[in-house]
Amino acid sequence: MRGFLFPFRFLSVSGRPNIEFWLTQCVILASTVIGVYLASFAGFQIAVDFDRYQTMSDVSNLEKSLEAEFGDNIEKVETWIADYPEAPMTWHAQTLAPREAHKLDDMVWQTMRYSDRTLEVNPKVLTGVRRFYGDIEAQMTILFMQQNANGYARKAMEKMTTIVATARQDVLPLLQSEIKRLDSELADMAN
Repeated sequence: MRGFLFPFRFLSVSGRPNIEFWLTQCVILASTVIGVYLASFAGFQIAVDFDRYQTMSDVSNLEKSLEAEFGDNIEKVETWIADYPEAPMTWHAQTLAPREAHKLDDMVWQTMRYSDRTLEVNPKVLTGVRRFYGDIEAQMTILFMQQNANGYARKAMEKMTTIVATARQDVLPLLQSEIKRLDSELADMAN
């Protein structure tokens, strides 16, 4: 037996072959490598889950802020449309400073330009809100250019009515459903 183990004499302890000692050392080394791998994988998974949770939370907060601003602006335009027949000159008389009196709140919308999470919002929501702001601004420009409540002004008001109806019926419910979906996913992740 000694001749057989001679090439492996480096495995001997105190001159006697000790296979059990080295086998134990190999098992300890293998279990250490596997343990480090499993721990690093678990840590990586926790980091990915935390990043996903943080991203979803940021997008949810962004959508909630946008919903509040967007809903306020829809109501504001509806008020303008309802008040226009009673006081059209507030839109047409230069001395009444119509642009300052009829301005949409767009702080959240403007701030979203600089957010890393903006493009994670549903594209249909972003498109709908962008079209709302752009189309309302275009109709307001037409109104401001008119000197009195003529056909162009009435047509602009009709278009504003259509734009607001679309925003209230299509875009706002979509935004609210996105917020509910994200809140539900966040609640599931927190449990």
